[in-house]
Amino acid sequence: MTTATETKQTDRLAVGTPLLEVRDLHVEFRTRDGVAKAVNGVNYSVAAGETLAVLGESGSGKSVTAQTIMGILDMPPGRITQGRILFRGEDMLAMKEEQRRRIRGRKIAMIFQDALSSLNPVLSVGYQLGEMFRVHEGASTTWA
Repeated sequence: MTTATETKQTDRLAVGTPLLEVRDLHVEFRTRDGVAKAVNGVNYSVAAGETLAVLGESGSGKSVTAQTIMGILDMPPGRITQGRILFRGEDMLAMKEEQRRRIRGRKIAMIFQDALSSLNPVLSVGYQLGEMFRVHEGASTTWA
């Protein structure tokens, strides 16, 4: 059994190790009209404590890149043709879905810019934010 202290120690990165590294990422979509290259050679590295802002025109590949990193890109029609995504030094593209699911939401997450796809208006914001703790930490929905 792993204690909270042990988990925090193993979660620390070695000095100089990027938290997230995207290397030469290429993503395309096959359409009736041919192949649409949505992401063409994206590279960046983010260290723990750093913030990265991704800016670009509509259709420039920002959302496709983020969905690919999270492992939530619909494939097909999307297809990763090249590149690596390293989270804490581990290649996320080589991971089994179960491994990615343990990371997604607990260690790495995203909030979509479209509010209707981000939050459910029927549920309270607090309930939705607490979902990560219920799913990954076994927290209860009851209040003390």
